[in-house]
Amino acid sequence: MKRWEAVWFDLDETLIDYERTFCAAIRHCFHHFFPAAPVSFSVWFPIFKEACDRHWDDYEAGTLTRRAYRRVRFLDAARACQIEADEEMADRFHAYFDEAVSRFAVALPGMTDLLGQLRAANVPLGVITNGSGAIQRGKLAACGLHRFFRSDAVVISEEVGYKKPAAAIFHYARNKRPSEQLVYVGDSWKLDVEGALGAGWEAVYFRPRQPAPVGSSVPVCRTVGELAVLLLNGLGLVGERERGT
Repeated sequence: MKRWEAVWFDLDETLIDYERTFCAAIRHCFHHFFPAAPVSFSVWFPIFKEACDRHWDDYEAGTLTRRAYRRVRFLDAARACQIEADEEMADRFHAYFDEAVSRFAVALPGMTDLLGQLRAANVPLGVITNGSGAIQRGKLAACGLHRFFRSDAVVISEEVGYKKPAAAIFHYARNKRPSEQLVYVGDSWKLDVEGALGAGWEAVYFRPRQPAPVGSSVPVCRTVGELAVLLLNGLGLVGERERGT
């Protein structure tokens, strides 16, 4: 039985392999800013990444602003590696990162094939993402995923004035491509799953960083293959995957 009519996706770590994208872009920035650093990138990056992960919950909860989050992770890593740095350098580093990151974007393996299959079956597709319009659209273009989405079905917080997990950004998206049975796929429980459910959508918890709450009935998919099976079944396209292989 058909459960969904349209599928919307988060961008980073859902459509985009953001871990690979982030690492490549940060490596470029590190070598640009610290050509004579006392440590190598291979030493600095795990320390920087640990600081990213350690402060992430505070950022996601709104305790840290985006600028404060970026500053604290940068300065934590600089201190640990005995690199002279201050908040002004942290801001310049991340401004340079924002200019560069799009060209390093790579799609999650298997995602291009899945989107192609859904597009071939005329399934309405969309993207809802927080962030900068130029950066997020640049990522989609750089890895070739833009061709699967109408421009007005890429809904970005900076452009519309609403930010996940607010229900308003999901309502905005529904109005752009009206459908009754909508599902949203994302990797953040708070931003993606709770946001979608709060707006009356269904949700799929994809490649989760943390376990779903005990007793949750939200589907969890850990791979693109699992996601493909779930979506094709939920869209009433059982057998499409086999015919496309």
